[in-house]
Amino acid sequence: MNGSIALAGDRLTVTETDEHTTVVTFGEKGTGRMCGGCQLCCRLLPVHLDDQYKPAGTRCRHLRYGKGCSIHAKRPLPCRTWSCRWLADPDTTGMPRPDRCHYVIDMMAGELVLQPPGSKEPMKVAAVLVYLDPAFPDAHRASELRAYLLRMAERHGAPTVVRVNGRDKLAIVPPPISPDGKWHEIHASHQTLALTARTAELPGHA
Repeated sequence: MNGSIALAGDRLTVTETDEHTTVVTFGEKGTGRMCGGCQLCCRLLPVHLDDQYKPAGTRCRHLRYGKGCSIHAKRPLPCRTWSCRWLADPDTTGMPRPDRCHYVIDMMAGELVLQPPGSKEPMKVAAVLVYLDPAFPDAHRASELRAYLLRMAERHGAPTVVRVNGRDKLAIVPPPISPDGKWHEIHASHQTLALTARTAELPGHA
């Protein structure tokens, strides 16, 4: 593996054009934020490699308490090229560092399957993807995160998928895209999330 590849972390910045095109920029400065002592992504996110897999909600075996990644200089490519939204997205300015708010907003979008009213065909929609520390199950209700999710719904019509671990998920539908203009949460397991989202009438889920 090429040891010179180190694109993530504080070197990556994400911006959005007036045409709603996302632009990813790699540079020496980034947003000016740094990981510091935060190691939450190493505990919450899945990592897919050819010869191994770390499930969501599983602590990485290379993570050392108080020290971080023990193979940081030789960490795999998915870790080198990934960054959380708090580090890279100027739109998260003012939000707490992930280890202090107990959730990580992924750079990549998730996917939610919904059944639109009056339609027989399910619809796949891109969703904001948030990984939640299971020790803090209500962290997704933090005011600063809800404000961010509200902006994403207003700009992109995007709902949110919250992953608590490798099995449990929560779909959040913000008011701008909710049938009754209210917040809705739909709980489901990994196996039943799509089915629940397709068949549920959203106004019935407070």
